[in-house]
Parts: sequence; structure tokens; C-alpha cells
Amino acid sequence: MCLPGLHEAVVDQVSMRVQSARRVLDIAAGAGALTRRLIDAGFSVLANDVDGSDWSVPEIDLMSVDLNTDFAEAFAPLAVEAITAIEVIEHLENPREFLRRCRRIVPDGGFMFVSTPNVTSAASRGMFLRSGRTVFFDKSGPCAGDHITLLPWWLLAEHAESTGWQIAEISFAGRYENLGFKARLGRLAASLVGRWDHPGERKFGCTLMTLCRR
Repeated sequence: MCLPGLHEAVVDQVSMRVQSARRVLDIAAGAGALTRRLIDAGFSVLANDVDGSDWSVPEIDLMSVDLNTDFAEAFAPLAVEAITAIEVIEHLENPREFLRRCRRIVPDGGFMFVSTPNVTSAASRGMFLRSGRTVFFDKSGPCAGDHITLLPWWLLAEHAESTGWQIAEISFAGRYENLGFKARLGRLAASLVGRWDHPGERKFGCTLMTLCRR
């Protein structure tokens, strides 16, 4: 499950930086929506998810490797040029170890595209002022219990650099839809008083970070 527009933004980033037909590992593929988009864009795709009950891309054999284990050994021999890790790192117990292991999979010059809820957006700041919680980490919301690691974009950037990645780009994607009146009011108030370090940080619901292995 992800916000509308996020997968399109990911494919745009991958297409801009990775040659067509190269192998991409969709590391938490879910039902396969992003995997399908990457295949349609001309990439050779490997897909992994521990829960294959909703898998919808029958021509791709879904791998099942637990990302809370030392998963790099399973993927490193497979000649992966890039990794997509979309809306997964917030589910994991150790984000830095996850980033270290992913770095072992790709070669020098390889890329990783990682996203996580944008908890510094105007909608999230407005929610925090009202309730002390952030978007997608509200225990009464649709992700209750699943999201365990809150990562504002600047902390994700620190984690990436500390684990040896070079940050190629920080962007934001994913449209909020069906916000209630109180949420819209909070977003407006936060928009008026907030400080924003990156274009799109105020508006969009997901951080999308492009990392390069150097």
C-alpha cells in the first residue's frame, strides 16, 4: 500500500539513473505493483517479500527473504545493479543495518531507491500539533502496529551517509487524498508557519531518496 504517485516517481528515478534491461531488485515487493511498472519500463526485475499471499506478477518467481536477517548473502550473487526499497525501512528494526546490507548487494556505481513516510510534511506537522502523533505512525490509523521506525528525511540522510552511501538526490512524492477537515486545517496552519528545506517536503507524503554506492 502506498500513496498515489509514489511508484511513478520511483520508476522515473530508476529510469533516469539505471540503464534499461539491467537487473533491479524490488526488495519489499508486496503485491507486485512496482515490480510490474519496472518490468514495463524495460528492467529485469527480481522481487522479494516475506508475504506472497497477494502476489500478482506470475511471470516473476517471488523470493521470500526476511529483511531483519543477514539478507545480503541471498542477493549479492545475483548481479543486481539497483535496489528499490519502497515503504519498507519504517517496518524494520534496524535501519542502519538494513542500509549496510543493501550496500553489499550492488556494485560500485549501483543505486538504491528508498522511500519512507514524510513525517515532516505540512499534514504531518499539523497532525503532530493536534495529537502528538505523525502521519502513518498513528496507532489508530491504517498502518497501526506495522510502522515501528520513524525517519524524518534528515535522519534517513544521516543513516545513509553513515553506512557508506552517497546521496544522489532527495525528493518527495505521493499525494495525500481524502484528508478530513481537521487534517486540512492543520496542514494549512503548518504550511503558513513552517520552514521547508527541500522542494516538495511541505506537500508530499513520502520521502524518496536516491543513493549511490561509491
